[in-house]
Amino acid sequence: MPERLINYNKRLYGPGPLARVPAAGISGYYARMPPLQGFSMAAVHGVVMGFLVGGYFKYFMGDPDTKKIEAYYRENPPR
Repeated sequence: MPERLINYNKRLYGPGPLARVPAAGISGYYARMPPLQGFSMAAVHGVVMGFLVGGYFKYFMGDPDTKKIEAYYRENPPR
C-alpha cells in the first residue's frame, strides 16, 4: 500500500476548483452554475413543476378519488 495517494486526474480531484464540463444546451443548464445555486435552482424548478402539474391534474382533468366518492353517494344515498 502506498504511503500517500497520487492524484492522477487533476481535472477531477483538484487542486483548486474542479474542472466540471457541463453538457451543451438545456441538459447542462444547472451544471454551468455554482454547485449550491444549481442545486437550489433545480429544487425550486422541481417544486414549481410539481405544483403546476398537480394543479392541472386536479382542476382540469378532475380528481379521480372525488369522482369515485361522488358516484358512490349518488348510487347509495345516506339514510
